[in-house]
Amino acid sequence: MIRNYVKIAWRTLWKNKLFSLVNILSLSLSMAVGVILFTGLKATFDTDQFHPKLNQLVRILTQETTEGVQTNWATAPLPLATQLGSVSLVEKTVKVGLAGKHNLQTDKGDVPIDLKFSEPSFFDVFGFNLLSGNAQSLTNNPTTLFLTQKTAKKLFGNTNAVGQTVQFEKLGYFTVGGIIQDPPLETHLPIEAMLSIRAAELLEKKGAIPTSSQDWGGFKSSAIYARLQSEGNVEQLNATLQHYTRTLDKSHLQFLAQPIEEITPGKIDLKNNPHAGTSWEDVKTQLVIILSLTLLAAFNYISLALARAFSRAQEVGVRKTIGATRGQVIGQFLMESTLVALLALAFTVPCVTVLAHYIPDMDDVTFSWDIALVVSLITYALITGLVAGALPAWLLSAFEPIQVLRKMKNIKLFRGVAVYKALIVVQFSVTILFMILVVIVADYDRKNKAIIRSTVPSNVLTLDLKGEHYQNLQTELSQLSQVEKTLATNWYYEPLKLGKDSVTINDKTLAIHYVSIDPKAIETEGIRLLAGQNFPETMPQRTEQYVLVNEAAATLLASKSETLVGQNLLLDSASVQVIGILPNELIGQQRPLLYRYLPQEITTLTIKIKPDTELEAIKAIQSVWKEHFPQKTANLYNLKAYRYSGEINGEISGEMEILGGSALIVMIIAALGILGIASYSVETRTKELGVRKILGANNIKLVWIVTKNFGLLMLLAGLIGVPAGLFCGDLLRKELGSYLDLGLINISIGFISVALVGLLTVLSQTIRAGQIEPVKVLKAE
Repeated sequence: MIRNYVKIAWRTLWKNKLFSLVNILSLSLSMAVGVILFTGLKATFDTDQFHPKLNQLVRILTQETTEGVQTNWATAPLPLATQLGSVSLVEKTVKVGLAGKHNLQTDKGDVPIDLKFSEPSFFDVFGFNLLSGNAQSLTNNPTTLFLTQKTAKKLFGNTNAVGQTVQFEKLGYFTVGGIIQDPPLETHLPIEAMLSIRAAELLEKKGAIPTSSQDWGGFKSSAIYARLQSEGNVEQLNATLQHYTRTLDKSHLQFLAQPIEEITPGKIDLKNNPHAGTSWEDVKTQLVIILSLTLLAAFNYISLALARAFSRAQEVGVRKTIGATRGQVIGQFLMESTLVALLALAFTVPCVTVLAHYIPDMDDVTFSWDIALVVSLITYALITGLVAGALPAWLLSAFEPIQVLRKMKNIKLFRGVAVYKALIVVQFSVTILFMILVVIVADYDRKNKAIIRSTVPSNVLTLDLKGEHYQNLQTELSQLSQVEKTLATNWYYEPLKLGKDSVTINDKTLAIHYVSIDPKAIETEGIRLLAGQNFPETMPQRTEQYVLVNEAAATLLASKSETLVGQNLLLDSASVQVIGILPNELIGQQRPLLYRYLPQEITTLTIKIKPDTELEAIKAIQSVWKEHFPQKTANLYNLKAYRYSGEINGEISGEMEILGGSALIVMIIAALGILGIASYSVETRTKELGVRKILGANNIKLVWIVTKNFGLLMLLAGLIGVPAGLFCGDLLRKELGSYLDLGLINISIGFISVALVGLLTVLSQTIRAGQIEPVKVLKAE
């Protein structure tokens, strides 16, 4: 029987190819996000599944209790590993030192590399494989460095990395002794580069890295893993771990074994667990979104099915006349909607696979295409098809042959069409909201790029100080013939590096960002203050007395910003005086900002050079840097090319791509939703329109009669969508600043563009009202 249903459904879909293609497109758009979410969920559940004997692997957690407050850490003290090695339940242990990002010096500047320390058992316990090199060298040679394939390619391109010598800032020189194969799936323990535990001990003795190898208090920068004798040993190990508690000066440490399989999706709130992936709460949220998309797809399919309701009603009447039961008719319609959903899935999956490389945070997601994922996607398509086809199948199968064949036009398929019109209003309201945001963000982006092109000079270089004192270096660089002036500042046109402090004034406490600047920076750049004065020429090096604020911060701190000058603030309990107000930043977010003189926090020298001397200036600056800091690479960049290259080249930002793409998809889905309702409206009013034409109504009036109701729906959607867009735009303006224009022009462009798409979609159907031939309509009646 199913085979017959498939044959009939396929013939029907093929006979109505255009309608079928529209339905497939509609379901594809709705299902695309669902497919992306499914692949993301698959990647989540595939995390760490490539390790051998996974059900025997555990990570040791630390429960720290300080003054009655318990904190769970995903890390553990390395001395505990030695004691675990003597526990009979434990087959092997692995110590991992988490060194964090360290700068690897190259000819093109520093490359931050996430560095880990471990031992040969790492490659036995985990599923990471060495493509070249010997794991034992981690024990024998403390200067051996292992790189992953991806890291080696980033550093050396297609050149063989093995045998190459590299230098880590503050750590020294190391030789690449092996290449680690990139893992086939996601992992909570990503590797970029690895040194030995022995290397860590030597570096600790030199003071290059914090001490943790033999320190129970250093548990926040190390991890311990173990492979148990069998899966059932976890509870016994937890009982054994209770004997290894440790009391430090201000805290008490207890330890717990967590199966690797339970890390992702996560259940426990853990510190130092940045790569754990999705939590169970996120999984539930994604499943709710998938369900919502299924309902949206069903609504669009139903509305499109309305467009062919009467022709299908005739078909049902004929089939019932020759003996088909209602169940058989329902089966046929459900098979059609299911086939459409499966075809939509077949179209969606390759498209999503290709587009995933252009979706932020999706291009590096790895998962396995296996039976579980295929079955999940097919099940998703089947459910979508069944939900989408259920209502049309139920209603159309209820037709009686005599009623259909005698007075088909008098049948009211849906007495609740108002519900669908309400859903259309909701869809277009959301579309208008999205489009308004797209227009105002695009306008902001355009203005920002124009400001950058006209404001930021091309002869400015930035030099990363890498924690070094800048005064002597700045003096020497200022004497170079290619240099016009140097500024010591973490702020130039927009913040290069931000800090954050609590600010208290008049019993009001706020957290506000700040940048550190040299007192001469404002005067040198010729920036005019809105009120007050600049820093004094002589500023104390150790005691902070004065701050400057921008206009946004002044407005936030005082009801009348000009009255703020001369008042004292508490910056983390230290009293300072506001002596001046600067204009807001020209570029980027116009956030509230404090300008402070904190010499120890200044991280950047901004160097203005003479025009057309960039190459000579770079060589001269690098030479001076090398004289002062021979162990460090000079990170020197052209400010405009380095920080604003995308804006200069007119590139669309990733956020703009996502926002614009989302708005386009929502608009297409909304247009397809209104398409069916418009077609159905014309069909149900054919007799009325024929009578009106006999009474003298011209074609334009007939089209207007049918179209005006949809125009009212667009206006109603505007009444909802425009205020919602303004509300969301205002939230954005608080983040991005007053350059975000919520004026009438941008709002009108957003609303009119959506309304035009909706009305043109409606007109593609209602224009048929003017082509009605009264004789044929009334004869049929």
